[in-house]
Amino acid sequence: MKKITLSFALCAGLFGCTDKPVETPAPADSQQTTTAAPAERPSNLPDDAPVVKVVTSGVLPPLTFLNENGNLTGIDVDIIHAIGEDQGFKVELHKERFIDMLPNLEAGKYQVVISGLSPSPERIAKFGHTNAYLQNPSIIMHKPNVAVTDIASLKPLRVATMKDTTQEKLINELSVASHETVDTVFQLYQGLVQDKYDAVLQDKYFLEYIALNYPDHQMSVVEYDKTPNAADIVMYTQKGDQELLDKLNAGINNLQNSGEIDKIVSRYLTLPTAK
Repeated sequence: MKKITLSFALCAGLFGCTDKPVETPAPADSQQTTTAAPAERPSNLPDDAPVVKVVTSGVLPPLTFLNENGNLTGIDVDIIHAIGEDQGFKVELHKERFIDMLPNLEAGKYQVVISGLSPSPERIAKFGHTNAYLQNPSIIMHKPNVAVTDIASLKPLRVATMKDTTQEKLINELSVASHETVDTVFQLYQGLVQDKYDAVLQDKYFLEYIALNYPDHQMSVVEYDKTPNAADIVMYTQKGDQELLDKLNAGINNLQNSGEIDKIVSRYLTLPTAK
């Protein structure tokens, strides 16, 4: 399993620290466009294979983030490269601020956006979108000694969510005993370990990726949103680029049927086998 480094300034570690970890997205002025080193991605395609410009945020581990060498990696990154190999195009990968990805797609700077995005009605109206390539359901993570069965069972508990998220809105409407908002996924998990919170809400991949870095701390999980397609994750293309959209969907279908997407996910979200 690949791990993100979670370091703290002047901090004793997971239990005694309140500073933000480096997993926090970088400031806006530091998130300049970058291109992943092609040497990291050997390809079986001919030199004259078409090139597709793809953009991702690079700040959502395990889907998309920078490794210790400063290169883009993650589940989304591996999937788009695998689709390119399957469909005969090379991937030119770029990193942009999250808020700039879709506007720059619309402006023609990029051809594909892949960054853990859901198929919202607003986006679908402006862009082409693929079939779902992943399911990333919203979950409640809690300590095993706390009884949680659904959203309603959170009312008497101390709950935390990330700021400006659908989870924050949901908990505000529920009026729980205590609700705190934080800036990062790591702070949610840290608060559970430090017994600041009884339960936290966020998307499954993001919380589980942090938790897998700390296997000594057992947590329980409840999936709470059963709305059809609520967990879908899709890619976006420019409106009307049907040829590219067809290739992406064909690649998604082939990788799902072959089990390759499951293999990619397991590289980031499966604990190593004990030796």
